[in-house]
Amino acid sequence: MTRNLRRLLTTFEESDFLLLVAVGCLCLFGTLVVFGAGSFRPEAATRAFGPSHFLVKHLLRLGLGLGALVVLAHVDYRIFRHRILNWSLLAGGLIAVTLPILLGGEHINRWVGFLGLFPVQPLEVAKIAVVLFLAERFARLPGDPRAALRPLSWALLLGPLALMVILALQPNFGNVLVIALTTLVLLFMAEVPLRWLGGVLGVFLAAAVGGFFVISKLNTRITAWIQGLLENDYAYQVDQSLIGLGAGGWRGLGLGNSHNKFSFLPESHTDFVFSILGEELGLLGTWAVIGLFIAVAWRGLSIAQRAADPFGRLVAYGLTSLIFIYAVANLAMVIGLFPVMGVPLPFVSYGGSALVTNLAALGILLNIDRGGRTYWNWRRRWRRS
Repeated sequence: MTRNLRRLLTTFEESDFLLLVAVGCLCLFGTLVVFGAGSFRPEAATRAFGPSHFLVKHLLRLGLGLGALVVLAHVDYRIFRHRILNWSLLAGGLIAVTLPILLGGEHINRWVGFLGLFPVQPLEVAKIAVVLFLAERFARLPGDPRAALRPLSWALLLGPLALMVILALQPNFGNVLVIALTTLVLLFMAEVPLRWLGGVLGVFLAAAVGGFFVISKLNTRITAWIQGLLENDYAYQVDQSLIGLGAGGWRGLGLGNSHNKFSFLPESHTDFVFSILGEELGLLGTWAVIGLFIAVAWRGLSIAQRAADPFGRLVAYGLTSLIFIYAVANLAMVIGLFPVMGVPLPFVSYGGSALVTNLAALGILLNIDRGGRTYWNWRRRWRRS
């Protein structure tokens, strides 16, 4: 037992220390704010653990996520390149995301029950599956651009485009945007010709413009956002968020002293948790959180650059982009620079599925990092010999 524990600790000693510290600090911030904001949720009083209901559930899911991190940090990431596993994960993710549409009714809120114990958001599994699928496909692209056109087209149709269509039908437009941006990043990092990249971008933009004129919900959200930017007249949720951030000042009101958590700000412990954090920790606290996300992106990109093979490089780019795009979208939404789109703040917001899958993604990144360090150390020794 002691030997296994020592081996486990040695593994993490060899991992990217700054990345682990940054994610650990974000999880700590999230736990503190979820405890403060969740304790005053009206529904918490009627649940099993009373005011600590949301904290207990958050800690349980944090434990599940850390377990997934440890396991995936020790499982060779190249196993996800095997076509049977890779395609099965994609198919399972797409089917799971389709379930809320098929179930209808109250299940349209994109959650499905799992073993009757707790709800799971299928998208969180599907987005990781799409990144793994695209990385596997793009790593196999032939060198000739003309020969690569057909496999590239099929990869886009079977992966991100299928997921985005399903999400648009739910509707879940915020995550459609995140998947689209992540796909563009992977296309660019896979060195796809710029004219093809421009064509894919053109398709995405045409679909967005068409959706604005055809889909009433999307039209309402974007119109309200533009009105807020031009006339400083935001919707209630964004107004309360900005009030909370402004009330925090430089140093904040102190942990647990937020006013917005008293039901003034809807979703204060999930999508708008950054506003509570800014109110309690002030501008310095918000800068710290932004700095931690920049550190996560920096270290993730560094892991991608020193990956041992093209598949690992693309997976690292994709997972890092996914986390960072979610963070940017949430922060911009909270301060009114983006429309309200219902995306969580990675590692910080309350929400089991997102927290678990983000920590699982971190485990894959750490495994790619280990493989890259081993590969480059071997190359240096080989050159010296």
